[in-house]
Order: sequence, then structure tokens, then C-alpha cells
Amino acid sequence: MAASMFADTCEFAAVGDTVTLDRTGVPRQASPAVPPRTSGLIHMQVRAAALSLMLLTSIAHAGTWGEGSFENDDALDWASECTSAKSVTPVSAALALVSRNKSIEAPDGSAAVAAAEVVAAALGRPNPKLPSQLRDWIIHQPSAQLVALAPSARTALMRVANAEISELAKLWAARQPNKWTASISELQARLKEQ
Repeated sequence: MAASMFADTCEFAAVGDTVTLDRTGVPRQASPAVPPRTSGLIHMQVRAAALSLMLLTSIAHAGTWGEGSFENDDALDWASECTSAKSVTPVSAALALVSRNKSIEAPDGSAAVAAAEVVAAALGRPNPKLPSQLRDWIIHQPSAQLVALAPSARTALMRVANAEISELAKLWAARQPNKWTASISELQARLKEQ
């Protein structure tokens, strides 16, 4: 059954039958003086609006709205899982995964960037946009264990930023201009030994 909206009525067409409903959903007879279809211009406007909605929906489903470490669904999903953990295992696991894989998928890269942000926060150099629940979780973890992950975090970030092996880096390289590379460099600087 296909439905298309026109002004005050809605036409439903199913296997050759056409029933016209008013806004209350009551069937009514189509007036012979009123054409069942609207003009070509309105049809084009409706199609353009539908296409725009589809494009906006596909962008929203991509799950990324900015270049920041926590401006994507993958990082926020990882952060949510991390805050449910009773140990630093999610941080070390996210960093280890990108360090050992031959190629790095975008969700794994995003999780590793978020994990590196946790390590930077434990070093006393947090991202101002660190989610509050993650900030609270970090306070309750053994900081020595998180600080010890700094070398792993630096290695993981170097690999995530390498477009030859990282899907995330390839995706950002295709979007010019962007601030993602600068964001990763800034995070790497916060992870350096002092």
C-alpha cells in the first residue's frame, strides 16, 4: 500500500483501488472537478523534500557530528560500556585492539581515541569535553593503572591517525577541510611524558 500526502487529503492506492481520505480519516468521494493529482511543480517539491529528508537521515545515521574525540556514536557507546566496568580493562582492551590489528575499522579507532582521552585525563590533562560520567568513572579507578597505559595510548593514536591502515583516518582525509587531524595531534601532545 502506498501513501502520498497532498494538501488536505491523503490518497491510498492498493491494487488498482483508490480511496481518498480527509484529515479525519473518513473516506470521501473525489470531486470530478478536482484532479486526483496535484500539479507537476508540487510533485517536484514533494519529491525534493523527501530526498532532502532521506539525505539528512543518512547523515544522522552516520553517527558523527564533529571532529572531537566524543563527537561520534562509537566513542560515546564505548564510554558508556567503560563506565559500567569495575576495572580499567575496557581502556587497555580498546588500545590493544588497534595496536595488534593489521587494519583498523572506524568504530575501533573511535573507541581507541576515547580510551586515549581517559589516559590523558588520568595524567591530569583532560579534554574539556570529556563526558561527565566518564570523568566520574576515572576518579574511582586506580590512576597508576591508567597512567601506565600512556605508551599504549600513544602507539594506538599513531596507528589510528595512519590513513594506510585506519578506516577512521581515511574517512576524515576524505572530508576536507576538517579539524580531526589537529584534534588527534592535540591529544597526542597531552599524552607525552613530561
